[in-house]
Amino acid sequence: VSAISPSSGSTAGGQAVTITGTSFTGATSVTLGGAAATNVVVVNTTSITATTPALSAPTAGILGTTGTYPWGITIDSSGNIYTANRTSNNVTRITPGGVSTILGTTGNQPSGITIDSSGNVYTANTGSANVTRITPGGESSILGTTGASPGGITIDSSGNVYTANNGSDNVTRITPGGVSTILGTTGRYPTAITIDSSGNVYTANEVDTVSRITPGGESTILGTTGSAPFGIVIDSGGNIYTANQNSNDVTKITPGGVSTILGTTGSLPRSITIDSSGNVYTANEYLNVYNVTKITPGGVSTILGTTGASPRGITIDPAGNVYTANSGSNDVTKIASVTPVASVLVTTPGGTNAANKLYTYVSPPTISGISPAGGTTGGGQSVTISGSNLAGATAVTVGGVAATNVVVASDGNSLTAVTPARSAGTASVLVTTPGGTNAANTLYTYLAAPTVSAISPSTGST
Repeated sequence: VSAISPSSGSTAGGQAVTITGTSFTGATSVTLGGAAATNVVVVNTTSITATTPALSAPTAGILGTTGTYPWGITIDSSGNIYTANRTSNNVTRITPGGVSTILGTTGNQPSGITIDSSGNVYTANTGSANVTRITPGGESSILGTTGASPGGITIDSSGNVYTANNGSDNVTRITPGGVSTILGTTGRYPTAITIDSSGNVYTANEVDTVSRITPGGESTILGTTGSAPFGIVIDSGGNIYTANQNSNDVTKITPGGVSTILGTTGSLPRSITIDSSGNVYTANEYLNVYNVTKITPGGVSTILGTTGASPRGITIDPAGNVYTANSGSNDVTKIASVTPVASVLVTTPGGTNAANKLYTYVSPPTISGISPAGGTTGGGQSVTISGSNLAGATAVTVGGVAATNVVVASDGNSLTAVTPARSAGTASVLVTTPGGTNAANTLYTYLAAPTVSAISPSTGST
């Protein structure tokens, strides 16, 4: 196989394609990414037409077992998974191949867990108000003391460890040498913690706020959240996201403190993580419905996959595989990512061609908003359309009429355009990409310009 045209299409499949190559006579199957194509027609020895299958869904399975009641979870650069086991007071290490061992012991009731660039693991011990450090060789020691009931834990590039102390409403900073100080105060009942590249620390507080503490210890409330945030994460742009366990949603807070609901989750989201594309994931543990929600930057929520019982912690690797620490089943679930790049394989009595990367599945675009949301029937209004998967847009229409001057942002999450003229009323904003077209909507409103027919009286004093 030498080529496929078009070379990309929707993750939903259904794209008519032409495959070119040699020796296609007698072809018995055609697959893309391992899934069978349909409507296969061998045109001649060098050409096949077919219809693409849908991209396979992510697969979930148990990676390995843990100690008792795993709560926090983290991952190292080699793909090893570590869990803080709250009841057995130890840390489990699980290799990428699924081999589980106890790395070392901890203080009492370890909740949060993090790792440094040298592979040392740190746990925030809620019951003993301290932090344990465990070397890659399994040697455990108490790094330093904390405020009351530490839960969340994070680490900066210099090796300083920070804990969110739920029982004393503050943050502890512990140097690599073990010197503990209170960095600053927080809102009530901080549950989780993260840090930005400038050393500012952020905590999710159960009273529906996020605190920001500067490296110098100045504390402020950055913004409000949904109900009872229990997890927190930060993206490369400095936006904060919280998993809100009582309102079943995720809040996004900009560096300037503007809070919005990014999207909904499964029931009782307990923790949160983010990938390099800005997709957010939550581990949801309510009753017998255990799963992971994925929310795109545009706010589209889907269930990524199911997990073991009562997932408490969540993390993600660079390949997009998601892992949860399941406190109810004492194990770790791995939800394997699905690569959008597919190998196009043709099988004939003579064999199967070599693997390749000729076809790319593209997620369909989503639209979350347009600003401004209205303009005159004459068109000519400059607008910004927000959403996700907008890269490669081939058409933008408003009310069925093509917009002009379309420019897509580099991250694919927004574009600018100029509205066309149209009659008054609501209009659907549609973006078409190789992944398809977003759902119809009523996001934009055309407003008729006012007309004046009379004035009475028609004269008056100067």
